Amino acid sequence: MLFNVPYCKSQAPAAAAAAVAAISSLRFSSSSSSLLALVPPPPPPPQPQPLPEDNSFAPLLASDPPPPEPLRLVLAAGDVHAALRGLPGLARQLFRWAETTPRGFPCSPSAFAAVLVPLAEANHIRAAYPVSLRAIQLGLLLPLLSLLLSSPLSASHRSLLSLLLRLSTRHSTECEAHDPAPTTCSTLCLAAFREMARHGVAPDVKDCNRVLRTLRDAARWDDVRAVHVEMRQLGIEPSIVTYNMLLDSFCKEGRMDEADMLLKEMETMGGGCLPNDVTYNVVICGLARKGELEKATELVDTMRLSKKASSFTYNPLITGLFRKGFIEKVEALQLEMENEGIMPTVVTYNAMIHGLLENGQMEAAQVKFVEMKAMGLLPDLITYNSLINGYCKAGNLNDALWLLGDLRRAGLTPTTLTYNILIDGYCRLGDLEEASRLKEEMVEQGCLPDVCTYTILMNGSCKVRNLAMTREFFDEMLSKGLQPDCYAYNTRICAELTLGATAMAFQLREVMILKGVCSDTVTYNILIDGLCKTGNLEDAYVLWMKMVSDGLQADCITYTCLIHAHCERGRLREARNIFDGMVSSGLPPSAVTYTIFIHAYCRRGNLYSAYGWFRKMLEEGVEPNEVTYNVLIHALCRMGKTHLAFHHFHEMLERGLVPNKYTYTLLIDGCCNEGNWEDAIRLYFEMHRSGIHPDYCTHNALFKGFDEGHTHHAIEYMENVVLGE
Repeated sequence: MLFNVPYCKSQAPAAAAAAVAAISSLRFSSSSSSLLALVPPPPPPPQPQPLPEDNSFAPLLASDPPPPEPLRLVLAAGDVHAALRGLPGLARQLFRWAETTPRGFPCSPSAFAAVLVPLAEANHIRAAYPVSLRAIQLGLLLPLLSLLLSSPLSASHRSLLSLLLRLSTRHSTECEAHDPAPTTCSTLCLAAFREMARHGVAPDVKDCNRVLRTLRDAARWDDVRAVHVEMRQLGIEPSIVTYNMLLDSFCKEGRMDEADMLLKEMETMGGGCLPNDVTYNVVICGLARKGELEKATELVDTMRLSKKASSFTYNPLITGLFRKGFIEKVEALQLEMENEGIMPTVVTYNAMIHGLLENGQMEAAQVKFVEMKAMGLLPDLITYNSLINGYCKAGNLNDALWLLGDLRRAGLTPTTLTYNILIDGYCRLGDLEEASRLKEEMVEQGCLPDVCTYTILMNGSCKVRNLAMTREFFDEMLSKGLQPDCYAYNTRICAELTLGATAMAFQLREVMILKGVCSDTVTYNILIDGLCKTGNLEDAYVLWMKMVSDGLQADCITYTCLIHAHCERGRLREARNIFDGMVSSGLPPSAVTYTIFIHAYCRRGNLYSAYGWFRKMLEEGVEPNEVTYNVLIHALCRMGKTHLAFHHFHEMLERGLVPNKYTYTLLIDGCCNEGNWEDAIRLYFEMHRSGIHPDYCTHNALFKGFDEGHTHHAIEYMENVVLGE
């Protein structure tokens, strides 16, 4: 006889019931049946508490093709739990076979427990892995845990619980793909941990650390603290990994005070929880991220003196110094690493290259790229993407494309991010044709465009005012099954408002809501600005209030849009009231905000008030920009005060600002109006030397009074004869 099958409450098919009866009848001979009727049977030996049985396996009996003979007997027995106990091979076979059927393995926690328990009892944890993963994919983790926890816990049950908790922390996209409404990994593992805690079961500290890591990666800081407290309540002794995880969480949250307290607590501990090099590296990283570079440097020095420093110690400090613009200090730090015999890694060089590029040091970044290769370090995709991005932002697409080729020659494959950077580079130059060609190339190379790709192309289309193309890229994105994010919708809404299609812009916002994409402050700012530009200030105010009621805070751009709209319509008092509300809410006005007021008063010829706002701007520590100075220069030249306009021109240069075509044209116009041809010609020469090409307005200002023919000859003479010298 294969199985000892107890009575099953579920209704098995008649044939199966007959089979069970036939198997059971073999236990006794006919001659002993009368004796057994008089003598009570002995009590059965103690058995493990059976898990609740259900009839979820019954439909598998009707599978076509039918189950193999051993499995048919198990399924026909009725109580599959009992039939599989002690037979892990058969349990594994049942799972594999059921998964090949059209119905699949029964979606029931009890069914999964029937297979997992014998596997765990035989210590076949590796075989239990795919079964457990499938249960998680089907959303059965919590009911399965609850079912297992409801029976007496043996060592095998504990190993199974540990496996399930461990897998919950790895709830990857593979699992989410099977779930139409996937639960995030952090939510799932936290729920699994608390289900075990609710039953008084203390997970292993290693599994707890995995839960903490998952919560930390999801930035669920409060839950990290709560799990740590619950660990203590369950009597779980934290390890050095636990403490390092908590430190990292505090640092990433920006709570350096708590991190400092925990570090001091660790330093007073004995055993295996004394701070190690990982501990100090975590704290250095947190200090550098928060900008507390002096404290970070002190800790680096401590580790250097104790000979525990490594490239991991220096890397975050290098990043922090670059963020503050301390390029020379980074160079000194690199020299210190060399003197200490600490070899920089690819990560170190990536940090230096990125930092130099962020500080506008393109040539220095190129030197570091050559240097790392000379040291035998192989640049990775991060290295190449950083440099390609730097070249694209500098408008040097030829070198960016050369790097793309070098990336391939190095045996690396460009990613969607690589192509997105290049496409963005061409869009910045207004070359939408080449950007579109790169999109086609990336598809040919096996890189599928993502939402970011299409958003970049839409944004590029907006910049060249090809608004029809913006719509085409948006529709193509939808046809590829991609779900636009908030930034993609914002770009499309901006395009519609530029077209004057206000109704379509608001309709898109409604679509966002229906798709579950939340509007952000940028969405509201775009819509408010669109309403302001059409003069619909009442609706702009209503939308502003809606923004606040949705829990979003107005930012500097929100207020500046409203201020600009009122200034454009001469409603300066209302604009000032909005400005005061902005300041009282704790938002610092920007250079654009002040420039709007300066321009409004200059346009009215009220230089006294305009300079009042200019002084206020400087007193508040807000740096004027090129537009601010152009506004003042324009007003002064128009009022015949060109000498004061030149004062602001030189002030611009002292502040490191670069005069543009409009600056020169305004000054040339002012000089010509006063008959100051010498300065006008000098400025015209200076424009050319600076690489700024005069346009029609410049020539019109310089050659006032000339008819079209004379102007043409004068321009030829200026550019070919005078400038040629």
